[in-house]
Amino acid sequence: MKLAFAFALLACCSHASLFGGSSKSAAKDQPLDDVIEEGWEYVTSGSTIKLSHVKSDTRLVLPQVSYGTGSQQQAVTAHTDAASTKNFWLVESETPRGTPISCGKQIRLVNSDSSHNLHSHSNHKSPISGAQEVSGFDGRDSGDLWTVECLKDKVAWRRLEPVYLRHVETGWYLQSLPSKKYGQPIVGHQEVSAAKKADSNAQWMALEGYYFSVRNLQPKKD
Repeated sequence: MKLAFAFALLACCSHASLFGGSSKSAAKDQPLDDVIEEGWEYVTSGSTIKLSHVKSDTRLVLPQVSYGTGSQQQAVTAHTDAASTKNFWLVESETPRGTPISCGKQIRLVNSDSSHNLHSHSNHKSPISGAQEVSGFDGRDSGDLWTVECLKDKVAWRRLEPVYLRHVETGWYLQSLPSKKYGQPIVGHQEVSAAKKADSNAQWMALEGYYFSVRNLQPKKD
């Protein structure tokens, strides 16, 4: 049974469906195989997804507000509004569309509402916690690359299962601290930053989204 509803998207060699879900209700109360149909278990190249911060059940979002300090690029936050269109991120990799993202694979995450890349850099600190700043960057360079580190499945990034996202250039991990929240103009949004240590604050999960799947394609072990 699919998580919510699905519709076909025409493509030459792959299929796409729209799925909805909740990390609380789906991931914690039901096994993965009971929630997602066979063939749709993996996050795939070209899919557009929403990323949930596991610890706080918030979504990674680009609210289109610039930092007043640091890089002064677009702020990246985590928020409870699961319905926002600013929560969608395109998964880019060097593999063909519909290929499962293997564990250890480098990816870019591009905000579908603004086309900004999820970005980080060592020379700017986040405004609340003083950790490494994470931003939305309207250019394109090596600071946009993230490595998917799987916690359970060692083959590929499975939906509804937590992963770490490690910044390639600095080696620090994408995180959000539930206690670090902004005031105006983005009241209640959690700060998103990067940390040297991978812990429960750095776990993310793929939930709702437009997922591509290729028939008869199985991820291979290295």
